[in-house]
Amino acid sequence: MSKLMRYWILIAFLMIGFCGASAVMLVELRRDSWTSANAGAQNLLAVLSQDIEGSIQSYDRVLSGIVTRLEKADLNRFPADLQQSLLFDGTLNETYFTSVLVLDASGNVIRDAGALPHRRDNFADRAYFQAHAQGNAPGLYISTPFQRRLTGDDDVLGLSRRINAPDGSFAGVVVGTLKLSYFRDLFEKTRLNPEDSINLFSESGTLVMRMPYLADQIGRDLSKTDNVRRFQSESSGTFSGVSAIDGITRVYNFVHVGSLPLIINVALSHSEIFATWRTQAALIGSILVILCLLTGVLAVMVRREFVRTARAETETRRSEAQYRLLADHATDVIIRLDQDLVRRYVSPASRDMLGMDPADLVDMSAANIIHPDDWPVVQSMAQEARASGLPVEAIYRLRHRDGHYVWVEGKYRHITDHDGFIVVLRDISKRKVAETRLQAASAELARRANTDGLTGLANRRRFDEALETASNDAAASGKSLSLLLIDVDRFKRFNDTYGHQAGDDCLRRVAQAIESSARPTDLCARYGGEEIAVILPGASQSDAQRVGERVRDAVEGLNIVHAGNERGRVTISVGCSTVPPSSPIDPAKLIQEADRVLYEAKRTGRNKVLSATSPELSQTTPPEFDETARLNVVDLYQKKQKDHAQLDLVARSAAKLLDSPIGFITLVGEHDLTLIGRHGIETETVPRDIAFCSHTITGTETMIVADLQDDPRFRDNPLVTPSDGLRFYAGAPLVDPDSGETVGTLCVADTKPHEGASDEKRQILSDLSELVMKDLSASTEPVQPQTDRKHSR
Repeated sequence: MSKLMRYWILIAFLMIGFCGASAVMLVELRRDSWTSANAGAQNLLAVLSQDIEGSIQSYDRVLSGIVTRLEKADLNRFPADLQQSLLFDGTLNETYFTSVLVLDASGNVIRDAGALPHRRDNFADRAYFQAHAQGNAPGLYISTPFQRRLTGDDDVLGLSRRINAPDGSFAGVVVGTLKLSYFRDLFEKTRLNPEDSINLFSESGTLVMRMPYLADQIGRDLSKTDNVRRFQSESSGTFSGVSAIDGITRVYNFVHVGSLPLIINVALSHSEIFATWRTQAALIGSILVILCLLTGVLAVMVRREFVRTARAETETRRSEAQYRLLADHATDVIIRLDQDLVRRYVSPASRDMLGMDPADLVDMSAANIIHPDDWPVVQSMAQEARASGLPVEAIYRLRHRDGHYVWVEGKYRHITDHDGFIVVLRDISKRKVAETRLQAASAELARRANTDGLTGLANRRRFDEALETASNDAAASGKSLSLLLIDVDRFKRFNDTYGHQAGDDCLRRVAQAIESSARPTDLCARYGGEEIAVILPGASQSDAQRVGERVRDAVEGLNIVHAGNERGRVTISVGCSTVPPSSPIDPAKLIQEADRVLYEAKRTGRNKVLSATSPELSQTTPPEFDETARLNVVDLYQKKQKDHAQLDLVARSAAKLLDSPIGFITLVGEHDLTLIGRHGIETETVPRDIAFCSHTITGTETMIVADLQDDPRFRDNPLVTPSDGLRFYAGAPLVDPDSGETVGTLCVADTKPHEGASDEKRQILSDLSELVMKDLSASTEPVQPQTDRKHSR
């Protein structure tokens, strides 16, 4: 096969490679378009489902509350207007929740949230009434769309619950109507392409709402269509199908809305999903055609250049005079060395490169102008060229006539016939300067990539790398490793009070104080938000505790005014975790432990440094404080509290939301805890000396213990030690809104340990504890605050 044929085969393979790479790219882009579209649809589906479930559940709570008051309260002994207020006060405040009626066992209206006296009507013919009357709907019943009789043009859904007589028989129905415009307004907030759609079905297959909105399709029974059958047969999923409404092929992402009898789907048009991909494919195809054409043209030109160069080399070999002419006028220096590396010929370009005449260099050893540090490199290069017979390159320095050194790129080739070398030297001084500048720029970029722009400390990326390195070093050396996790107390209040610019300045000053107080070997990094972490290689727990106290004193010593902090100035809380020498190190667990201890520092008063051995985290008995005022307030609540039904519901909700079987609400007395709300537990009182709640009331925030057996405060507690004992506990303090005293706790517990506490779980308990206190306070006379009281906790 000729050289020409091999050349064109190479060009053909090159073009085939271009086409193959483009094809792979198009396939990946198409897959990315599909994946991205479905991911977006599933995210939108989750948001819509949560919104619908949350709204309907809030309306259901209204209905459940009315049913509870009708079944358990003797309302007829009150005046009619007071009965109306007790039953319906605030029920119609929501825009879309238009009416609430109470029907008797015959379907007659006996109470109306919107009118007093109530209007007279009968709704025994409605599906929701019949479902409850026949016992087919034990809980919340959601009807198919219908128009209200009162208005005649108001499309609504009926949300209803059964009312039971004292003997358990059917006593009537509480029904509220939800406007379909709620779903339409919700769907229209989304941004979809013209051919995409969102559909909401009842579990029976009736279309409740659709976007784009088609009035004649609302209420249509589509249960016989293939798509709806697929929705009904699975709890969630993704598939492609043709719409029975407009015939468009779409990919359907669907899910059942929580425990409600509703199904929602987001349907994306195939043509819209791949519209961008088709544009990219056309562009890539065009570029590929142009690239192939340019490759062909370039191949022809390169081939011609090869031919021309070959001819030039032939002519050069024929004429020594022409070779001399080229050598004399080349910008690169050409040198011929003998076997001892003595120069026998130097081209005139030496004048421009080195400021030396060729005559000054000929018959001299090559070593006389080479930098001493580079001479071994040149010797090695000459030996390699002699041994391999191939050109060898290296970069080194030559001394200029005026004394400075010039960077050159030297190419050595051994000439067997003369047992010498042909050397070509090219001045690369400018290139070296550029490389030096580039290296400096790269070093600066690397520094900035590892530095937090606000505080000047190491950033999170650098922290992760440094912690991994420190963990490996500690494991290899058998030394200890400690970590401080630091949080600025009440920093959100600081930002809200003084503005974010002042907050940024505060963080900078705090960071500087922390860094200046740490050891030279420690790494300080901004962990996130107002949290700063300090890695202490080789530090024991006591060492870390001392550094933490030094850091805390330094920050408090800044005396930055902070009206939102209990101490009137900026302070910090510090959590310290340590891995002892020669112990297994898991960086994630080290951070988790520091975070746990930090939260306890914040929960038990802030402006402190805590570690696993601190009294707050190791003593089985909580710190004592003056309880006189607190116990007086507790006594008031214990005397007034009678109805536990509503509190039982809150306890059940708390347990469910935190995925625990046990939930309870307590009033903490001097010797015992009284359980005034319970779920999953029958006990009415618990001795205070073994109750976890005794620790909870010493703090101001939620207390969560992921595994009670791992916590030295509780591992020997009689509630924990049995084989079926408690392993998980979470409790939020109940604070009287008038006196500020902590009267009890809202708690959940489990016989199985849970994963680490999340901010979401803490917030859930905190919010529910406020709800409990509102309910308790409503039935108790206000307590005058103790303005001169002092807490020791």
